[in-house]
Order: sequence, then structure tokens, then C-alpha cells
Amino acid sequence: MCWSILSIAVLRFNTMQRPSARELDKVLRDAARGIAERIRDAGGSAWIVGGATRDMALGHRPHEVDLATDLVPDRIEALFEQTVGVGKAFGTMIVIWKGLGVEVTTFRSEHGYSDSRRPDEVTYGSSVEEDAARRDFTCNALYLDPLTDEFRDPVRGFEDLEAGVLRCVGEARERFREDGLRILRLVRFAARLDLRTEPETLEAARAELDSLRGVSAERVRGEFEKIFRGPRPDQAFRALRELGAHDRCLPGWLDGELGDARLRQLGALTSVLTPVLGLAALLDPDPSAVAPPDAARAIATLEWLRPSRELRRAVLELWRLQGPIEAAATGSASRAARLRLYREPAWLDALALFRARGVGAVEGTAALRAESEALSEEALHPPALLSAQDLLDAGVERGPRLGELLRALEDEQLEGRVTDADAARAWLADQLGGNQRRSDQASG
Repeated sequence: MCWSILSIAVLRFNTMQRPSARELDKVLRDAARGIAERIRDAGGSAWIVGGATRDMALGHRPHEVDLATDLVPDRIEALFEQTVGVGKAFGTMIVIWKGLGVEVTTFRSEHGYSDSRRPDEVTYGSSVEEDAARRDFTCNALYLDPLTDEFRDPVRGFEDLEAGVLRCVGEARERFREDGLRILRLVRFAARLDLRTEPETLEAARAELDSLRGVSAERVRGEFEKIFRGPRPDQAFRALRELGAHDRCLPGWLDGELGDARLRQLGALTSVLTPVLGLAALLDPDPSAVAPPDAARAIATLEWLRPSRELRRAVLELWRLQGPIEAAATGSASRAARLRLYREPAWLDALALFRARGVGAVEGTAALRAESEALSEEALHPPALLSAQDLLDAGVERGPRLGELLRALEDEQLEGRVTDADAARAWLADQLGGNQRRSDQASG
């Protein structure tokens, strides 16, 4: 029997509990209460909302806290010494409280999403009921007063969580038309929270896939990175494929046997996954021996996602190291090549990706890992026996040849064939003498 990833009922092992500010760690609790108290003294109200209340209901410890209030952004800005108007036009301010940034958003309703991302018009409200009506999923519309611990649930999100259901607030198709990114959020929350998607919400997501066309590549990548940080990234991307949404944000990339191989890699890497490893596995140009690698297409897709320069470099580095790891695992790499591999900052992540592929010389990687862990820092990075100046003094001219000789000498040192400065000088003399002999023979 074939079950749908998005709609299968999941057994819930956690115990639901009424959210309480006491469940926050001290830094978050003090910030929420401090900000809420100042807002209350100014005649307003403030509520913890979103992920923090949802996670507390599920028995999880939140890592951040957001507040919703009936005070408008200008009032918030005037109340606090340090604020950042990161989304002021849409009602959101960042309040800096004792070094911690807390997002404070005015109750609001939203109208029109011509760019499938931001509302064309925002109307400020005065109640949690108005604010809840514009949120994406019922589980994200739970409100907690940090001062009194009063709990408000205007759209019955607590009931949905208790039943293991992910449901849109209000009319589901309208929610997805407003912002296509909510389709990606749907698969992320379903996988991360062990929720089955309510049928109407699921069908609405399928019906509104075109809304993803209005979502920027940067926002898609940002949602992918959140999926990678979750507990079941492979399940989230399988759900994305089941919806057909992968053709809008990763066209053709998760199809067929190669797509299956990439998803298996994500599953195998879950315990160590980072955004770098996640992208490297998801876009792996050579995940199996099923078809020739398509490196150019992988790089083009990576660049379409608009990663930072550092993220792009790190993903490319993981792909580059797959060849050296295979050579080392099959025994065709020299000791010097292996030690140079172990010195790579991305060595362990690249090894994890290689093992997750499950093809080639995976059985040889245990020995590589053991060898790398047994080596001392001095064995990996032995002090240089000769310097660049030593080579210049010996008559080597500046240029590529200088670097080539230094690297070749280090290879001899790593192999254990040259162990001290005298042997290094003898080796250099032999190299330079050999060059001279070859030059004389050519001229003769």
C-alpha cells in the first residue's frame, strides 16, 4: 500500500501542554516580559505569538520569541531606546532588549498580494482575532501574554496540533495565493512537526502551485536552509515532489532515479546536515552511477538560488573533494595526497557526503577516518624544511617553478622520504642538477 507523505497520520509521542512563559529560558522570558511590561505601561498589550507558542504547546524549548501588539510601529519606536525598522512599513520592528533582538509586530490585516510576497495594503488592528486571521497556519496563531500567562487560540490551532493536523487559517487557496512561499512552509512544518496536512489545505496547495513563480530564488533558498536544519529534510523534499512543487523551484532535479538518490543522501545526512551539506546533497551532480554527472547544470541551479559567495564556495568545495576521497578510499592516492586531503577544512563534511552517496569505495572510508584521527597536528602540518628564500638563494627564479618545488618537497616530507634540512637540500640539489643536465642535453 502506498501512503502519501503529506496526508499519512503520524503517531504523536509528545505530550501537548498549555503554553506558559515559564517554559522560556531566562533570557527570552526576561526580554518578552520586559518589552511587554513597557508596552502595557504605555496603554497597550503584547502577546508572544508564532513559533515560540507553538513549540511550547508541543513541549519543545523555543530558541527565539516574537511579539504581537496593538501599538503601531511609531509608538514602539518611541518607547524603546534601540529599535530597527526592518519591516516598519508592514508593521514590524526589531526591539533590542539587553542585546537580544525581538521582533514586535502590530496587529494587522492585509489586503492584496500583487507580488505574491508582500501585502499591497496593511490595516492595523486592535485584537488577536484580527491578527490571527491573516496568519498562514492555525498552529502559528497561538497567543500568550508573557505577563499574565493568558492563552488565546482564536483559530483553534491548539486543537489542530493536538490532532496532528496542519491547516491553513481561513480560505486555504487565498493563503497560498497571497504568498507562494507558504507552500514550502507547509512541507517544512509538516515534516518538522510530524503533522498531516488537512485535505482542503493540501488540495489548495496543489491548485496554487503557480504562486511559487512569484517567489524569489533567495526566499526559496532560505526556506530550503530551514528545511535542512529540521529533523526530516528528506521527508520535506519528498512531500515537495509529491505536491509537484519541485518543478517550480527545482525543475527536473528530484525526478527519477537521480532524484531518489539525492533524497536518500539527505536522509543519510540528517544527523549532521547543514545548509552547505544540504545544498551539496540536494544538487549533487553525481549522486549515483545511474547517469553521467551534470556538473554544469548543478552549478547553474546553485547559482540560481543566489547563495552568498561563501556558501557557493563551500558547496563547490564539497563536490571537488569527492574525487580525491574516492582515490584515497580505493588506495590509488599517495600518503601525501591523503594527508593533504585531511588538511582540508571541509574534509569531514565531504567524507559524510561521499558516504551518503552509498556508491563506489564507501567501504574504504572507515580506514581513512581512522588514519586522519590518529595523525598529530605536526604530522599533518610538519614544519617546512626549506623556505622560499632558501630556494631563491639556491638559484631558483621567482615564478611558478618556485611554488612547484616547494610543494614537491613537502610531498617528499609527507611521504617520509625527506626528514631533515640536510636531506631537503640534497633533494633540491638533485632537482636543480637534473634540470641542468636536461638543459645541456637539449642544447647539445
